[in-house]
Amino acid sequence: MCWQYSGSTTKSAAEMHRLTTFLDDDHYKREDARVFSIPREKKLIEDYLADTSNPFRADDGWQKSSVKIPLPKEKRKWHSEADAPQLEIEGVHHRSLTNIITSVFEDSASSTFHMTPFQQMWETPDGRNIEIFSEAYSSIAMREAYAEVNSLPRAADDNLEHVVASLMMWSDATHLASFGDASLWPFYLFFGNQSKYTRGKPTASACHHVAYIPTVCHVPLILPVH
Repeated sequence: MCWQYSGSTTKSAAEMHRLTTFLDDDHYKREDARVFSIPREKKLIEDYLADTSNPFRADDGWQKSSVKIPLPKEKRKWHSEADAPQLEIEGVHHRSLTNIITSVFEDSASSTFHMTPFQQMWETPDGRNIEIFSEAYSSIAMREAYAEVNSLPRAADDNLEHVVASLMMWSDATHLASFGDASLWPFYLFFGNQSKYTRGKPTASACHHVAYIPTVCHVPLILPVH
């Protein structure tokens, strides 16, 4: 409380709570605070941000690949898609879906996930039963997927709960600068196990980036004539 009511007067109760979470963190060590140097820590952060692989660091599961796209040509046919000319797109940054699922389900946020889908019904005043479709985890597709997963053969020593990770993918063009036409196509992921009311909150950090597709310039394709 001495820290709260001394120095700056702009420290809110929320900032006070954030301080207590830092002090209670397992990574916090009192002996580190005794030799804490602001210039040194700022330098370490600057070095981290100056990393050429940032923000797509390999430590966060990011990979860089190229993608080959078969191209069509008017009035020309090939025996198979493999015979068609290909355009190679380089600089595609992407993450493994398995890594994202693992990290999210290991996070405390998954404690609010609905692991068992269910059916929602509304009994009207006149005695009718109407099924309500509101959340992904109460959808028919989710219930069918859950039944399918739990009907798969199990090993004799498998006593773990089998659940469905509902993946909801989106993509839209994003401008990278206030002036100019630089842009990317990001792919991002939400989990249908999480309530839509939580997913809609920016503070919930419910959006997970999966890939960034570079914009391809439109250039004429010249094919050899045989």
